[in-house]
Amino acid sequence: MNSSWPNNSSKEASSPSSTVSQTAPGSTPASQVIYSLVSIVALLGNSLVILVFIFDKKQLKKSYSKLILSLAIADVLTAVNLITNPPFVLGDSFPYPTGPVLGELFCRLIWSRAILFQLVVFSVYICLALTAERWFAVVKPHKYSDAFSRKKIMYYIFSSWVCAFLSAGSGMIETVYTASRNKICKFQFIAGGSVLRVVIGAFQVVVKMVFPCITMMGLYVHMIYTVKTSAAASAASKVKLRSRMTRMVGVVCCTLIICYAPNQILWVFALAGKVELDSKVHHTTALLTFVASCVNPVIYGLSNRNYRERYKEILVTAYHGVCGGRASRANRPSVAGANGIQLRVHPGPQEEEGL
Repeated sequence: MNSSWPNNSSKEASSPSSTVSQTAPGSTPASQVIYSLVSIVALLGNSLVILVFIFDKKQLKKSYSKLILSLAIADVLTAVNLITNPPFVLGDSFPYPTGPVLGELFCRLIWSRAILFQLVVFSVYICLALTAERWFAVVKPHKYSDAFSRKKIMYYIFSSWVCAFLSAGSGMIETVYTASRNKICKFQFIAGGSVLRVVIGAFQVVVKMVFPCITMMGLYVHMIYTVKTSAAASAASKVKLRSRMTRMVGVVCCTLIICYAPNQILWVFALAGKVELDSKVHHTTALLTFVASCVNPVIYGLSNRNYRERYKEILVTAYHGVCGGRASRANRPSVAGANGIQLRVHPGPQEEEGL
């Protein structure tokens, strides 16, 4: 189940024909504006990251680049889901379905927010894979090529989706369509109110947060400790520990943990009946969960010159293409191909060290 459910008095989605407001519980004009900004920044920023790899496919030969691309795609999909999910941005403007078939699909796939939180969990496990990649590069460089071959990278990405589906997919089961004048979606806990449901929820939190986050922190601590204290640590390992890529991945993982953990901890207390959902604190932690999606591209740019230079190249090219195209064609001779289309070459920056 996802972690942004309202409390017991608000576990329903209003139907279009209802006389009461259709706005989702906890949704306010201010929250809609904030979620809109987060979604737009995440969409644009991560699209820029994806363009970096599209225009420089040589980067995808590196194992960590495949994982960063997967993370960027997940963040773009998260932004799209935020925009199209009624509780976050659209509110009453969402075209609520009226028939039972579309109603079931809406309730289980959209209103449940299961897909949205599966994307969040997927991002967590991709960060775990990135941390493991850095650990092998620094601590076990002789086993790196085998542990992060192209085939195994695909396996890690697929496994991350499986973990995300299993740990955050219960909302699809626990959300049902109801043919009522005042509501179309209703959430029904599996064994609601029982010790079993608390155990299930605690297990989900362990899989979604505790295991990956503690493992990420443990790998980084072990990485630093081994290089700093081991006499056998090679000079290459020390260089890799201080490399831009290792620092960048560390900042991304720390940011994700800081943004993601509060919401999951609150969810455990809610299952135990210690706190209520649909509170200001709950909605703040839910918003914080999605902030990581929009700050990742900024982290890439600030901590790695390679990304900064490619960002600049893409943005400058886009600017000239959109705003300066006519002026450039009028004031500068063109190099035309056989078909008369103008060709422009933008040399890319030199590649930095990878591992």
